[in-house]
Amino acid sequence: MSVDFRRVRRSPFRWAGLVLALGVAFAVLAPSTARTATVPKIVAVDVEGNVHVPTATIMAVVQAHPGEPFSASVVQGDLQRINALGYFAALAPPLVRQRPGGIAITYRVVENPVITKIVFNGNKRVPSDTLLALMDLGVGQVFNTNTFRSDVLKINNYYERIGYGGQVPTHVKDINLDPSTGALTLQIQEGLTIRHVIIGGDALLPPTLILPVLSVKPGVEYSDELRDKDVQALKHLYEDKYHLELGNFEGGIEPSSINLQNDTADVRYDIYVMRVAVVQITGNTRTKDWVIRRDLRVVPGMVVNTDAIKADYERLNQTQYFSKVEPDIKPGPDPKKPQDVTLVWHVTEQRTASASVGFGYSGGFTGQGLYGTLGLSDNNLHGTGNGLSIQFEGGARTHLAQIQGSIPFLGNTPSSEKYSLTGSIFSSGTTYYYPIYEDVGTNTIKPVPSVGGTPVPIPVTLYSSTTSSQVTNAVATSVSDSNGVTAELGRRLSDYTMLLGGVTTEIIKYNTTVPSPYYFQSYQPNVFAGPTPNPLNSSLQTNNGSFGIAASSIANVNTGLPYRLDLVTVGARTVTTDDPYNPRRGINASFNELFSAPSIGSSFTFTQTTIDVARFFPILHAATLGLHFVGDYSTGVIPPSQLFTFSDQQMRGYNQVFYGTDAVLGQIEIRQPLLASGQLAIAVFGDELDYRIRGAQPILDPYTNRITGFPGQWTYFGDVGVGLRFDVPQLGLHTVRVDFARGYNGFHTSFGIGQSF
Repeated sequence: MSVDFRRVRRSPFRWAGLVLALGVAFAVLAPSTARTATVPKIVAVDVEGNVHVPTATIMAVVQAHPGEPFSASVVQGDLQRINALGYFAALAPPLVRQRPGGIAITYRVVENPVITKIVFNGNKRVPSDTLLALMDLGVGQVFNTNTFRSDVLKINNYYERIGYGGQVPTHVKDINLDPSTGALTLQIQEGLTIRHVIIGGDALLPPTLILPVLSVKPGVEYSDELRDKDVQALKHLYEDKYHLELGNFEGGIEPSSINLQNDTADVRYDIYVMRVAVVQITGNTRTKDWVIRRDLRVVPGMVVNTDAIKADYERLNQTQYFSKVEPDIKPGPDPKKPQDVTLVWHVTEQRTASASVGFGYSGGFTGQGLYGTLGLSDNNLHGTGNGLSIQFEGGARTHLAQIQGSIPFLGNTPSSEKYSLTGSIFSSGTTYYYPIYEDVGTNTIKPVPSVGGTPVPIPVTLYSSTTSSQVTNAVATSVSDSNGVTAELGRRLSDYTMLLGGVTTEIIKYNTTVPSPYYFQSYQPNVFAGPTPNPLNSSLQTNNGSFGIAASSIANVNTGLPYRLDLVTVGARTVTTDDPYNPRRGINASFNELFSAPSIGSSFTFTQTTIDVARFFPILHAATLGLHFVGDYSTGVIPPSQLFTFSDQQMRGYNQVFYGTDAVLGQIEIRQPLLASGQLAIAVFGDELDYRIRGAQPILDPYTNRITGFPGQWTYFGDVGVGLRFDVPQLGLHTVRVDFARGYNGFHTSFGIGQSF
């Protein structure tokens, strides 16, 4: 709405009167002009009616000057110029009078009131003091229409700068200048009142979720400032609450909805979520593009969800093909659609093929002696993501030959990619040395040499009792050999969870011998474990056995006799950890059920159940809290090779190996990086192991360190300690672990590759 400045003049005259007066003056002068044929000169020019406006200010625009010929057009121009000064409410007709020697002109003016106060109404967003500071007019000045017009422009410009532009023709909706009091009142209209808020575009979220967070609401005056505030609120809503990216936003007054009579309008917000138009992969020179893309779930057409991109990032990390994975979002490909972007995956490949050669030595009854290793492996064969490894190990007490292969995705169709396949062929063997004990029963024969120097045969046993003593100059040699194949088929239920089913077939053989002249008596067969000769029926009949223990749950295996061990396994695994080497959050859990029975060709009848759960939580600034639980349970009669085992890799405060038919392991660990790169960290931990061997006699065997405490019952061991973690990327090693722990028997130092869990 425009301002009518004529309303402030309150003029009692009309321009018609001025024209009439000029006409009369010309009529009076006309005869003289006609008679003399000369134009009269102006002898005087003055002004009257001005009280506050200086005469000099008025006369400065007057062009009729004494001594110049009288001109009606000049007088008319002077009236226009005086009026253009803006100080006057009205101009009376000028007095044009005959004087000796010429014409005298008197301009008559009616001044605008002197402003006594300035009042603003309707302004809510902008304080009156701010509006007053924008104006050149002030209290004590004669109201000037020119100055006021400039003030209105400055007020409008200010409202445009703060976001109210384009809504109304002027933000000074109306004015009133009281001629009697000099009070100037300005009616301000800051913006249009919002009638409706319309959500358009590709918002994805429903208006019921969007509207409550907006500042623009029905009944509120619209401004660009509120719109900009709403953009930030929408970013917070989309990014922080729903982990989406706001791709583009267009919003403002809907022009067709403006109603200046009611001063209302509708507001339309076109909201566009960010969507992936193109997925690019850069940096891979060996790994095939399709190998990477099959682990990506964010594909063209999908919205940019930070959780989904993070999940893709973690899946690519879990492949262990890359030393670095970096997602990046770039504009394009269409500049006219800024909400459509290009998702770029920058990958840095690492060496996946490796060859290893090593040797070592460990002594004692449970040691391996001197041994050497040779290995070849590649978990990204020819860049296809398939894996193959060959491993050889040989030494004084161990040997191993194994070929393993894995195909994580069986095919390239959506249905076939849900399946995986792994398998191995292996041959292994281990030699152990155990102390033997003289049997002091009725059949004991003392080692008295016979005639000719031939020793008399001496009966011995493998277990210690109160009626036997250890033979100090001889040990028993126990050799176990195993040859077999394994195969496992996996079925993905999701990106994190997989069902597993597998089979194992192997031939195992145990052989325990003692040097001459010692021998095992007839009522204790040449056995590795168990008191009876039939592995399918291992009821406890005598107190004889090995490992320093006799247990109905450990199968009898005759010396030198091969047995078949056929296994069927079913299980499930879920992995949601964010890093395969040093996770900070997520879960790694598995369930496995193992069956062995004569119906599938096995020589043994038993089941084994294992639940393994590790959970990680970020704490403090960069530390990680890890919790680990393992539950093992078995039924039936187990061959010695299938006993659950726990070494110093789990129980870090002990240098012995724990064996059991049932066990519960709990671990807690806090890991704190010491370097920003994470290549050096410190860990504080505690381990607790509860285990037992079902049906075992409580016999202590301190020599082999295999059975301690009371194995027929639950036995408890714990430790606490501190450790260091090193990353050696130059050697391809992630997390070399050195742990210093205290157990019940003192301190122990444990070394390992990879985290304990």
